[in-house]
Amino acid sequence: MLAAGPRMTRQAAKRRTQAREASRPRRPATGIPDFLFAITAAAWTMAGVFLVASFTNANVTSSDAGEVLARVFAGLLVLSGGFVALIGVVLLRDGRSHADHYVTPAIVGMVVGALDALLFLLPVGDFLWAPFALLVFSLRPVRKVISNMLQPTRERR
Repeated sequence: MLAAGPRMTRQAAKRRTQAREASRPRRPATGIPDFLFAITAAAWTMAGVFLVASFTNANVTSSDAGEVLARVFAGLLVLSGGFVALIGVVLLRDGRSHADHYVTPAIVGMVVGALDALLFLLPVGDFLWAPFALLVFSLRPVRKVISNMLQPTRERR
């Protein structure tokens, strides 16, 4: 009989916890997955630019080693971008079906990736960090503020 008491208490506590969790709605996803999707899009865009440049741009590939390194770097960007996207999907929780988590961050990420790859290919090393400042526009609170500024409310009309 003594063993049944603690076991019953644990089961009752577990039922109470499950009931409490069922009554509370889950919190929405944070802005971190959106940021991760922007990073993924930037990495994949840079990979595409570097892959194309490895075949077409003689300045990037001054030797056979340059071609191979550019292609390996592009492949590693694709691979790491895939893992970052996977982490973003896991962190989305229940918001996986909402397109706004993917579309705007992907557009921002593609712009950042294209600008950064362009600055890399035109050896302008001092400004390589500048396009990454645009990643702030992938965060949901910033997007909401901008959306509210651009959409007139009924009171302003």
